[in-house]
Amino acid sequence: MGPLIFDSRDWQQVQDNVWVNADGDPAILDSPALPPDLPAPLEDLDGLRRRTAAHTAARGGGLVDLEVIALDGLATVRQIVKLPMPDQASGVAYIGSFIVPRAGRSVVLRIQGVEHGVTGVRDATVFEKFMAERSEHGISVPETMAEWTRHPYDPALEGGLPRNGADDQEWDAHFPDHPLSRVRRTLLTVAPTIRLDAGFKALPPFAGPAIP
Repeated sequence: MGPLIFDSRDWQQVQDNVWVNADGDPAILDSPALPPDLPAPLEDLDGLRRRTAAHTAARGGGLVDLEVIALDGLATVRQIVKLPMPDQASGVAYIGSFIVPRAGRSVVLRIQGVEHGVTGVRDATVFEKFMAERSEHGISVPETMAEWTRHPYDPALEGGLPRNGADDQEWDAHFPDHPLSRVRRTLLTVAPTIRLDAGFKALPPFAGPAIP
């Protein structure tokens, strides 16, 4: 038994640490013997969100959302990031993660969903509605564009693959087959089934990043 298990009965195991669900989205389990790569203590949620958003943007991606939840009794980061597809003109990959940090070690379960075929439909559809609503209220186009990509965790954040209004969870029901919707749905389904090894749970807690 590894440090983390989940109910994988509806998944096909394709490698020792990789499973694929009926949507074709993989779940990848890693447990590096390294200090957790988190930029702030879990108790500092605002700082963790701001710094993670900045780090993700600096790497060319975008932080969609980040929460600290409890998994089998341990504080855990649940986050979703989006990344441009390498060597492709369009298309986005969405990666949802459970990051369970302990001092000097962590365990990470990632769910990946990728856009295929015609891309950008969700963003374009929601943006059209967003523009029409703001126009009805007399909001200028520059103000509307700034609001569309204003990050909820850091309004001044720029760069990377900006988070926008189409990433909000309220739109998942309208686009159930979109990779972001699938990733969120899978995270919600998997979370209650996760169990952590007693030895891993007994490790000292994560107190925050090391100070250089």
